[in-house]
Amino acid sequence: MDPKLINEILARSMSNDHVHIINKLSEPKRDEEIATELNMKETTVRTLLNDLHGEGLVDYKRTKNKKTGWYTYTWKKRGEKIGSYVIDHLSLELQKLNDKLDREENGTILACSCSRIPLSEAMEMDFLCPECNEPFQMQDNSKDMESIRKEIDSINDILQKKGN
Repeated sequence: MDPKLINEILARSMSNDHVHIINKLSEPKRDEEIATELNMKETTVRTLLNDLHGEGLVDYKRTKNKKTGWYTYTWKKRGEKIGSYVIDHLSLELQKLNDKLDREENGTILACSCSRIPLSEAMEMDFLCPECNEPFQMQDNSKDMESIRKEIDSINDILQKKGN
């Protein structure tokens, strides 16, 4: 899978800092080493590593210093899990986009200057926005639907390439 795509998905689903951390793990490293290389606080690096571990993207080996009693953690990237994480994330995103497209196609969308809502919500608010005090009006959502379709096509292309 394309490393650029992996980085983009990880940044979108987590953060750029998570991407920097995982990219430093081309070989197993201690959290202190990563913190030094990235000029970050060790506690921040550990938090990010724990996030990545929670998603199954990194693993660690714990060793105990017999003299001090302190533990040292050596972290490594789980390359085999990263691809499936990206696929799962894209599949979930695709499902959300399909649901959104369905709502746009089959529902009436009203808008004011600050938000867009379905007809049922506008009715509950007597067609008056509580935020900006403007009336909700019918909106042409064809551009929104086209944008959603393009995102869906893009994700489908990525998923099909991965399947080949």
